[in-house]
Amino acid sequence: MRNKRVIVAQCVLLIILLIMAISYYLINPSKDANSSFLKNELILDFDSVEFEKIIPFFKRLDQDNFSLESSNTSQKISIQDCKSKQVYQFNGSGLKSFKFKSKTPINGDYYPSFTINILTFSSVSEADKYEKVIRDSFLYSSTIVECNELKTPTKVISNGHFVFYFTNSSEMSKPYTDKYAKVLKELPM
Repeated sequence: MRNKRVIVAQCVLLIILLIMAISYYLINPSKDANSSFLKNELILDFDSVEFEKIIPFFKRLDQDNFSLESSNTSQKISIQDCKSKQVYQFNGSGLKSFKFKSKTPINGDYYPSFTINILTFSSVSEADKYEKVIRDSFLYSSTIVECNELKTPTKVISNGHFVFYFTNSSEMSKPYTDKYAKVLKELPM
């Protein structure tokens, strides 16, 4: 008799939990915050003449003992502006990504590293416009829907037809992103 009461109580508890779970999803359906966002896709074109102006920057990194770990030209980057409810998706041949790592350790065994994403725009005014959008927005991940959970670029600058945004994996690399952002900003374009 006692076992029967325990089994009935467990079944009732299970039914209550199931009803609560089902009602939660009926009342609070999975919110895809990005479904209400206006999507803007921009195809960026590679400009070899303009890109040649960045070569001194790569030489400077080499002189400062940084090696190119990887480069990517086929990825796309999405930026989510939570204020204006817009997602900007950049892709095309004018989008480049380079990851650099120092050959010289700091603090014993830490090798600073950072990624530079280069977006090539058709005009200086367009680059300036999107620099502001990227600087004030979040890097979008399709698996995260809340704006406050997304990462912001570490450093964003524009120079000429380009927008450069830096990301790094730790605070110890931040002085390097600041330093090399300044180098890029001062390049004659």
